[in-house]
Amino acid sequence: MTQQQFSQIFYQPSTLVLFLLAGFILNVWGVPLFDVDEGAFSEATREMLASGIWSATYLDGEPRYDKPILTYWFQALFVSTFGLTEWSLRLHSVVSALLWAAAIFCFCRQFISQKSAFVATLIFSSTLWITLIGRAATADALLNLFIALTFFDIYRYAQSQDKLHCYRAWLWLSLGVLTKGPVALAIPGAASLIWFISNKQFNLWLRAIFNPLGWLILLAVVAPWVYMVWLEQGSGFFHGFLVEHNLKRFTATKEGHGGQWFYYLYVLPLILLPFSGALFKQLVFGKKLLADSLDRLCVIWFVLVFLLVSFSQTQLPHYVLYGITPVIILMAKYRHTLMSGQWQLIFPLVFCVIQFVLVYLAPDLAAQNNNSYQQQMLAEAAEVFDKSYLFNALLLLLLLVALFVLPAKPWQKLVSFAFCQSVFCYLVLLPAVAQIQQAPIKQAALFAKEIEQPFVAYKMHMPSFSVYREQITYRRDVQAGDYVYTRADRINQLQQMFGQDAVEVFYQQGGIVLAKIAEVNSSANTLASKDAL
Repeated sequence: MTQQQFSQIFYQPSTLVLFLLAGFILNVWGVPLFDVDEGAFSEATREMLASGIWSATYLDGEPRYDKPILTYWFQALFVSTFGLTEWSLRLHSVVSALLWAAAIFCFCRQFISQKSAFVATLIFSSTLWITLIGRAATADALLNLFIALTFFDIYRYAQSQDKLHCYRAWLWLSLGVLTKGPVALAIPGAASLIWFISNKQFNLWLRAIFNPLGWLILLAVVAPWVYMVWLEQGSGFFHGFLVEHNLKRFTATKEGHGGQWFYYLYVLPLILLPFSGALFKQLVFGKKLLADSLDRLCVIWFVLVFLLVSFSQTQLPHYVLYGITPVIILMAKYRHTLMSGQWQLIFPLVFCVIQFVLVYLAPDLAAQNNNSYQQQMLAEAAEVFDKSYLFNALLLLLLLVALFVLPAKPWQKLVSFAFCQSVFCYLVLLPAVAQIQQAPIKQAALFAKEIEQPFVAYKMHMPSFSVYREQITYRRDVQAGDYVYTRADRINQLQQMFGQDAVEVFYQQGGIVLAKIAEVNSSANTLASKDAL
C-alpha cells in the first residue's frame, strides 16, 4: 500500500463508522456501572420510573438536587424501552456523543474543509476521556453536545446575522440549562461576549442577548419543569441545586475533589491521550491562532473554560471537557503542523507503559495495603491483570512500534494508534478495572436481591447496589435487626456498636460485606445508639 492509498483511508465514511463504533459502542453493555456518578444517575432514574414522579429526582428515597431533569428523562426513555440494563442506562450518552460527533463534522465541513471534518471526527471519537463520558450513564455527553451546538450557531449567527441561528443558539443553550444548569448559560455567554468584542461586533451580541424571543425560548424550555419541581420539592431543590451544587462547587472544595489551580495542567495530557502533544503545540502557536476569527473563537472558548475550572474549588477531570471541542477542531484544521514530529508518540508510549505497570504493581499494592476493604478489593488484581492482559498490552505496544516505522504522516500514526487505544480500553482495560472495583458490588446486589428485607448502607455511598438490587438502600443510622450493606473495613465499627456476636456477616467478596444485626432488647439497643453517637 502506497502512502497516498494509506492517507485515503482516513477520509472514508467506513473508517469514520469504525472509529465511532470503537469509541462509543464497543462493549458498552459488558461493563458494570461505575460508582458514584453512574450509579447515582441510574438509581435516580430507576426510582423515577418506579415512583412515576417525573418532575424531580430521588436517590435512595432522598431528594437528589445535583442536576436538572433532562438527562433523567432521556435515560428513563431508553430504560422504559429496552429494560434496566447497562446498555439502556448508557444509551442516552452514546446517542449524545454520536450527535456531538455529527455536529463537529457538519461544522468543520461547512467552515473548514471536508477532509478536516473527517479528521476532527476521527480525533473526537478516539480521544480517551471523550470516549469515556460518551459511554457513561451521566449528564456530561448531553451537556457537551448542547454547548457545542450553542457555539456553532453563535459562529453561524456572527457570519450571516441570520436570526434563525440566533434562536437555535438560544434553544441549545436552554436545553443545556435543563441538563446541568447555569454552566450551559455562563460559558457560551462569557466566551461569545469576548469574541464579539474582538470582532468589533458588540452591538450584534447585544441584539442577540436582549432578543425577547430568545428569552421566551429559554422560559418555554425551563419554566415548566421549574414549576413542576417546585410543586414536588418546594424551595429545597433550588437551595440544594443552585447553592450547594453550583455556587459552593466553585467557591469550596466538595467531596475532596481538587481545589488546586494547577490541577488541569497535569490532567489535560491524560484526558487528550493520545493527542496530548498537539495541545502543547497549540500553546506555542496560540498567538498566530488569534488572527483568524474562527480560530480566535476556539481559543477563547477553550481558555475561558480552562480558567474557570482551574480556579474552581471543586475539580473533576470531565469539567474541562466543556472546552475540548475547539481544541479538537484546531487539531484537525492544523493537523500537519500541530501533530508533526515523532516525539508526539511519547504520549501513546506512556499509555502503553502504564499497562505494564498495572500488571506488575497491582498485586503488590494488594499485599502492602493495610485497609481491609482495599486489600480485599485489590486481591483480584493478580487474576485480572494476568498473562492474557499482559499479552494484550504487549500487542498494543507492538502496534505502536509498527506505526512508528510506518511511512505515514505523524497525525495519521496518532489517529491510527488512537483507534487501537479505544479497542484496548473497552475490550481489555475498562473491563479489568470494573472487575476489581465494581463487579463485587454488582454480585453483592444480585445476592441481596433474593432477600426481601430492606438494606441500610453503612458509611458507604455506592448506589449501583440499589440499581442492581432494584430496591432503595436506606441511608440512616443502623439499628438492631437491620440488614446492612457496607465495606470490610467498617465491620469492626459495627461490632463495637452492637457487640461482636450481634453482627452476622453472611456475604463478603471483594471488600463488599452484607451483614445482619441481631435483635436485642430495648435497653441494649438504646445503649448501642448512644455509643454510635
